[in-house]
Amino acid sequence: MNDLGKKLREIRKRKGFPQKVIAQHIGVRRSNYSRIENNLQKMTPEQIALFCEFCDVSADYLLGIKPNHKVSYDEETIASIKRKLKDIERILNME
Repeated sequence: MNDLGKKLREIRKRKGFPQKVIAQHIGVRRSNYSRIENNLQKMTPEQIALFCEFCDVSADYLLGIKPNHKVSYDEETIASIKRKLKDIERILNME
């Protein structure tokens, strides 16, 4: 989580906001927000939510949470996929 301050700073600068604007929006003094960006002070979950809403970023991105690409299908979809794969297999075996 040591990258949080770095990511906050990166997002803030990319959006073109001074520290004072972000600090006001999340309800802290500018000096405290500076401490947050320098990983000397932690944010509350509420402050994280306010930051994400204000800067239009997801909390997952901000916190470095990787997306889970695991996909699940219902039985009907699985059966359909299996039928299509068998059709492809038949076509390939004909050549």
